[in-house]
Amino acid sequence: MILATTDVRTRFVTQPDHAALSGRFAEAWGGDGFDPPTPRAAMRLAVHAHDDGWWPRDRRPQLGPDGTPRDFHELSPARWTRLYRRGIDEVARADPYAGLLVSLHGAGLRRQRYGLSPSWPDTPRAFRGFVEREGRRQRSLATALREDDDDDRLSVDDVALLTELRDAGRPPSGFGAGTDRDPRIWRNYRLLGALDALSLRICATPTHDPDVGDSGVGEPGIDDSDVDDSDGDESVGGDPIEVPHVPTEPGRPDAMLTATPLAGNAYRLDPYPFTTSPVSATVPVRTVEGTSFPDEETLFRRYYAADVEEMRVTLRHE
Repeated sequence: MILATTDVRTRFVTQPDHAALSGRFAEAWGGDGFDPPTPRAAMRLAVHAHDDGWWPRDRRPQLGPDGTPRDFHELSPARWTRLYRRGIDEVARADPYAGLLVSLHGAGLRRQRYGLSPSWPDTPRAFRGFVEREGRRQRSLATALREDDDDDRLSVDDVALLTELRDAGRPPSGFGAGTDRDPRIWRNYRLLGALDALSLRICATPTHDPDVGDSGVGEPGIDDSDVDDSDGDESVGGDPIEVPHVPTEPGRPDAMLTATPLAGNAYRLDPYPFTTSPVSATVPVRTVEGTSFPDEETLFRRYYAADVEEMRVTLRHE
């Protein structure tokens, strides 16, 4: 569960709904200087569904010892690994390339994102079994993809990269962004991580426009044409969202994506990675009065008493 808390209320977004929002961003990705996600169908599946294993956990919000709702960080290693493994299982059954990518994403969260997040803990003991199992899964999926004469989505360089990530936790020397050897699976891994981070940070940010209300409710749906790109474009303060390691085009360095908060749930992106401006999408939210609760049963009742609303998110160019 992803929480956005003000002084008086708490907004909830489930992990699968946040992932679906990142998937809608993936559908619009590929503006000037940014390679469109390829292979298209598998990438969209991977981004949309990478957190689907969290449904059992997010059906019932939980409280911490201090009476405040737990967010997705506050989960035991055993429960976290079960949820992630279940989600990867489902995606891999639907498509082996998408499953391989989601497995990399999950295992990478416990391996410093294969060197992209060196300040993170490097495979805590409680997650070593999960990382090892996913390494075996990745090898099996990669072998099946390479042995399928009708499937050319995994290259020799992709396999070399996967082997080094599994064995050393880092890309091979000479591989990576800005080089001639930046395998597509590695670019896709970075893109999934960037879209995940952008959506997550947006879902965890309270609405900036007091006239809209804390839920930031908009009309359902996604549209990249019916939002006026000139209205409400003044920055409202607050910390910008920064997303590092955003892949651009093969052979070019990665970008740092900066999303500056505007009125409502709008953001100005620099550089701008989408095919059109603005891009607008919605994510289901529930907003509950209060930030702490006497017990989980009270939170449960208030959560399901709250209406599901569609929070509109708008991303625009300068």
